[in-house]
Amino acid sequence: MGEVLVLEKRVSYSPGTDYDALWKKIISELFEEFILFFAPDLYEVIDFRKGIVFL
Repeated sequence: MGEVLVLEKRVSYSPGTDYDALWKKIISELFEEFILFFAPDLYEVIDFRKGIVFL
C-alpha cells in the first residue's frame, strides 16, 4: 500500500474573532451539570454552595 497525503486548506481567521465564546458561556451556565457528567467523582467533593468564579 502507498502513502496517503491529505492537503488541508489553510484558513485565516480575522483577529479578535472569539470562536469559543459560546462554549465558555454554556459551560459557565451549566458548570455543575458539566462536572456531574464528565467528572462524577469530582462532583461529590465540590461545594457548589460557595459559588464559582470563572477566571
